[in-house]
Amino acid sequence: MVNQVGSIKYSDIFWIFFLGSILGFIIEGIWSMLKRGRWENHSATVWGPFCLVYGIGAVVIYLLASWLDGKNIFAQYLVYAIAGSTVEYLTSLFQEVAFGSKSWDYSHHTVNLGGRASFRMTLIWGSLGLAFVYLAYHPLRNMFARYEGKSNHILVLVLSIFMVANLAVSAFAVRRWADRASGIAPKNKIELFFDERFDDNRMKKIYSNMEFIE
Repeated sequence: MVNQVGSIKYSDIFWIFFLGSILGFIIEGIWSMLKRGRWENHSATVWGPFCLVYGIGAVVIYLLASWLDGKNIFAQYLVYAIAGSTVEYLTSLFQEVAFGSKSWDYSHHTVNLGGRASFRMTLIWGSLGLAFVYLAYHPLRNMFARYEGKSNHILVLVLSIFMVANLAVSAFAVRRWADRASGIAPKNKIELFFDERFDDNRMKKIYSNMEFIE
């Protein structure tokens, strides 16, 4: 669980993903309050406040930062902008293919790519990338080096197992939600359990911005 890839360890990547997902959940919630006057749940999992597209984006930017650190700021901005939008596009595509749903649609943006990514959001991703690198990149690397040890490895292992289970349960719950929307009845006790434990009302509260594509 702690094998190194160059100077970057799995534990570092996990914490970036984990914390980035939580921060993304908070950012989306604050944005909803400013824009709509109410808090909206933008978690991608049934357990915990995890907005995964931000977690994945944070990991990509962190990996890129180890290569771009100290280089021209405009070059950094361009790379982070493109990388962030690529993550957003591919995440949206995966969601549609796997679950027949979408959680965002930028079709109303003047310049967009199938509603999955847009020029406006590309600019925002570039800004978020620079903010992350100049405000958090080096402090995080120092923190990872300072707290490297057995306790950290055990905590990462436990949380990794939790996140794998969380993602698996979330995927199955969303799949059953989609099947119910299509009128597909449960075929076994497991599907019946998920229908009872993660009914439509609960799923709508968790995934308030998710829509199924007809």
